Amino acid sequence: MVEQHKKALEKQLWNIANALRSNMSADEFRDYILGFIFYKYLSERLDIYADELLKEDGIKFDSIDEDTDEGREYLEAIKEEAIDHLGYFLKPSELFHVLAQKGKSGEFILEALSEVLNHIEQSTMGTASEDDFNGLFDDLDLTSNKLGKTEKAKNELISKILVHLDDINFLHQETEIDVLGDAYEYLIGQFASGAGKKAGEFYTPPMVSKLLAKLVTIGKDKLKSVYDPTCGSGSLLLRVAKEVKEVGNYYGQESNPSTYNLARMNMILHGVHYRQFDIQQDDTLEEPHHIEKRFEAVVANPPFSADWSASAGFLSDERFQDYGKLAPKGKADFAFVQHMLHQLDENGTIAVVLPHGTLFRPAAEAHIRKHIIGRENLLDAVIGLPGNIFYGTDSQTCVLVFKKNRTSKDVCFIDAKNEFLPGVNKDSLTDDGLRKIMKAYVNRQNIEKFCSVVTTDYIEKEHKFNLNITRYVDSFEPQEKIDIKRALTNRNIVCKLIVESEEKLREYSRSLGFKWVGSDYYDLNNISHFFDKRLRFQDAKSPFPEWEEKRFGEVFERIRTKNKIGNKNVLTISAQHGLINQEKYFNKSVSSKDLSGYFLLSKGEFAYNKSYSKGYPLGAIKRLNNYDSGVVSPLYICFKTRASNESGFWQQYFEAGLVNHEIYKIAQEGARNHGLLNVSVTDFFEDIKIKCPHYKEQIAISNYLTEYDNYLELKSKLLLSSVTVKKGLVQNILEH
Repeated sequence: MVEQHKKALEKQLWNIANALRSNMSADEFRDYILGFIFYKYLSERLDIYADELLKEDGIKFDSIDEDTDEGREYLEAIKEEAIDHLGYFLKPSELFHVLAQKGKSGEFILEALSEVLNHIEQSTMGTASEDDFNGLFDDLDLTSNKLGKTEKAKNELISKILVHLDDINFLHQETEIDVLGDAYEYLIGQFASGAGKKAGEFYTPPMVSKLLAKLVTIGKDKLKSVYDPTCGSGSLLLRVAKEVKEVGNYYGQESNPSTYNLARMNMILHGVHYRQFDIQQDDTLEEPHHIEKRFEAVVANPPFSADWSASAGFLSDERFQDYGKLAPKGKADFAFVQHMLHQLDENGTIAVVLPHGTLFRPAAEAHIRKHIIGRENLLDAVIGLPGNIFYGTDSQTCVLVFKKNRTSKDVCFIDAKNEFLPGVNKDSLTDDGLRKIMKAYVNRQNIEKFCSVVTTDYIEKEHKFNLNITRYVDSFEPQEKIDIKRALTNRNIVCKLIVESEEKLREYSRSLGFKWVGSDYYDLNNISHFFDKRLRFQDAKSPFPEWEEKRFGEVFERIRTKNKIGNKNVLTISAQHGLINQEKYFNKSVSSKDLSGYFLLSKGEFAYNKSYSKGYPLGAIKRLNNYDSGVVSPLYICFKTRASNESGFWQQYFEAGLVNHEIYKIAQEGARNHGLLNVSVTDFFEDIKIKCPHYKEQIAISNYLTEYDNYLELKSKLLLSSVTVKKGLVQNILEH
């Protein structure tokens, strides 16, 4: 039940974030939705705690009259207990539910809300929790024009957010505390997927976090302390806690003020008491805040090859003075490593993610590697990760593991670059890959093409402290000999097919009334132009009839046929690849063992997944093209055209995202009325209005777009065949 509630909570929160963010990007809206979730959490946590204190008196916290002497006495007593136990205080009139209800009734709440958020911080002033709450809500700018052009518009949007969040039951007393915390981290991850390069500032992919956490907790069930010098949202610190029974204290530092706030909220939402964590805001290299402390576990994903001052004064800094050289000004990677080694306790372990270049770059970095490996014997393992798994870079990365007081003089090299699961935007490290890495690291035995354990003397004498993994793990796969004649023939065939496709497109274009000049025209004129009638095909003799507006249910019929034939071809929707085989694509078993409740889908039929997909905030619609049949989750909506002579037009129609646009428009106008926020669109799906062209015009549009897709595919094949020819020529040159 806990897992089920967590999944439902995640989906509810993400649907709210998408339906209500108006014209803001997901990244901009992040601070608002996360900040208000945090306010709701603090409010409900205090309400529950206060009710428990008042239990013997037979009264409820929210019923206390703040204007009476008796009420003020109660509040003063509760405040004293709450500040000590929770670290903050709210009055009954400042509870989240109270403000949400005022907003629901149309009251102007922006000023009151701003005061409440300030009061939360002010309630901690002069107490032990002051540093942990100071400035927590700084990023909730309620005056920003991004919320609306007028004060009324801003108030309406904020009120909607509070009302929707107020309807969600966090179930504080009935589930584990991490349910909400994990849902909060899920949101952080979802926002990271839309933040692009900036996501690297606050988010480490979950599987990488899990790997680092496992590396620093091997053989331990308790940790005195865990530290992250570039802690981002705090997810790495919290991940370490999941690998052991107990963590004494959490320490972190973060330079970005917004991310620093995010990390502190994340700690509190995961039930970490304010006395147990110490997160500071500053540049770790320039202004370290925990320099006198030593930590049992250190994990980090520092910004790759960041700038730092590298000023000469650092040569006398106790963190760097023994090395004789500083990390380059434009590549601070080893400066972070040196900092962490200084902070590491005698029985501690470091696991840090770094760019691949740190393994082999020359000059100062080579000098530092020599000191760490040859003189101090601190490097325990080098693990090569797959490329394209981090936001902010497509490059390959690695994990370095360091330990103090090592008795052995060997280093474990692991090449895990192929242990990835393909994704729509980013790939991810697989569960099997993680287990394989950990097993190889713990056993420290040679595994062909994957793991090699070598001595530090070998690293020094044979490779001069160059740690490039390919020097130690031979993962080379010989390439197949290319037949040059066949490759040239294939290329010529593709060229001929491209010429034929271009001629067809010119012919189609003439009936559209424009001259086809290649892909530029199509790219500049979006596919939707064919569906909003800005581009009309004309019949040879007379114009096609005007398009008719029909209900979705008139053109399509729902498919409710359940699977009874034991079909194991379980399909799932990918925004990029359409309906795909779940086991084959994701390399894992299907999510349900009982497939009898799944819908049976045949080739040419459609499925709609209501879940968020990249580019489809309220779900994607895809047609089954790659298989003759398959089964899909009963949570999908499945349908097919009512017409027996399917033209192929509707596939193009859905690819243009027009129905998704209608769903999104309805959501913005009033999603709650349609059940969208409860993840149900069946009530209005069949009533969506769609514009239908005459069957002959459907064929004309479909033929053009299908041929254009064919043209683009041929162009791609031409590029690949040219590369093959080039490789073949290189092979011949090298052989002779």
